Amino acid sequence: MSTRYFYIRLICYILLIIGLSGLGVWLFFKDYSFALIFLVALVILLVSFKILSSFDKIQEKITYFFNAVENEDSTLYFSENMSYKPLRELNKSLNRINMLIREAKLKNREQEQYFAALLEQVTTGIVVLNAKGNILQANTEAKKLLNYNTLTHIVQLKRVDENLYRAFEMLNTGNRQLVKLTHNNNTTQLVLQATDFESSNEAFTLVSIQDIRNELDAKEVEAWLKLIRVLTHEIMNSITPITSLSETLLGYYTDDTIPISVQTTENTIKGLEVIKERGIGLIQFVESYRKLTKIPAPILKTLELKPFIEHLVLLVEDENITFKYQIIPENLTIDADEGQISQVLLNLIKNATQAVSGSENPIIKIVANLSENNRPQISVSDNGNGISEELLEQIFVPFFTTKENGSGVGLSISRQIMRNHGGNIKVISEEGKGSQFVLEF
Repeated sequence: MSTRYFYIRLICYILLIIGLSGLGVWLFFKDYSFALIFLVALVILLVSFKILSSFDKIQEKITYFFNAVENEDSTLYFSENMSYKPLRELNKSLNRINMLIREAKLKNREQEQYFAALLEQVTTGIVVLNAKGNILQANTEAKKLLNYNTLTHIVQLKRVDENLYRAFEMLNTGNRQLVKLTHNNNTTQLVLQATDFESSNEAFTLVSIQDIRNELDAKEVEAWLKLIRVLTHEIMNSITPITSLSETLLGYYTDDTIPISVQTTENTIKGLEVIKERGIGLIQFVESYRKLTKIPAPILKTLELKPFIEHLVLLVEDENITFKYQIIPENLTIDADEGQISQVLLNLIKNATQAVSGSENPIIKIVANLSENNRPQISVSDNGNGISEELLEQIFVPFFTTKENGSGVGLSISRQIMRNHGGNIKVISEEGKGSQFVLEF
């Protein structure tokens, strides 16, 4: 109603100005006195000033209101007891908008406090950075894990540990960095993971920090137990017959009452051959262990996967096995040590060849593509018998093997090489449906 009233009043003013203008022109041409014409013109000016004054007041109030909003001043209040109805209604509307803004700010503040309290309760360290490395937010757990109470910029982390600072600098979305920190004789293993996001057209990075020392300790103990079981099995398989044969052979020559016959000599020679064979087996076992512990650091260079995989397929082609390969996109590259990655893939292809040996239509497929995280990966899959769930947990344990003449270090070395490349190797397999080994870079 107030808007309608304002427009009616404005139209009346405009009609009055038009009427007075017409009257002034008529008086001028009818030669009326100049004083009368001047009076009409003065009334026109007064009405025009009244209109402009009304608009100025409205504009001034609106400008004042928006300036207050821009300066986050929500205490502003306009009087609602004015006699001029349009201005009174305008003041009511501005006060109502101001109240809504104030309520929205209050809700935002409450939400911020809620999320801040939530961040303080989580057992994961959370740090929010901007593109310049300024730390905008860090919860208590993050300060505790990073051993720094007041964090404002990642440069401060240099004082804690140079490697920690470099890890923060190198973080990308989805990327993970493992950092070992030692403080007051306490060692922590931190894993950092980053997620990028935008807010108000500004880029930010959220970094989660977790201490995985206990998990690593548990995994390490589990790995050692598995390794010790395998080592015990392998060593005992060689030591037991050596010890037994040694005792038997010793018995031939410690009893002076029994003459040394031709049969005894033949048995001695056979026993010594077995001891020699077992000794060579132990030497090979030690050599395998040495290989596992002396993997050189990779020399990285950009490797074009299409010619690289084509060359590998030429090396392993077998007329009894169908080899297929696919590179998507064709110009896909990785930063890797060509020799070491060749060693890994040749080992996987060799395993796949053995896995499909009993298949009617043996197929081995090599695929290089990008993962869901947009990272390069190479997979080697076969249509063999697959791997049982029980064996899947052990195939990467050093010296574990199900092959008669296997060393049990091939997959262990492959995993170590991939870790040295900052990647990983995983296996997907189901009994009766074949296996797939994936190298993730």
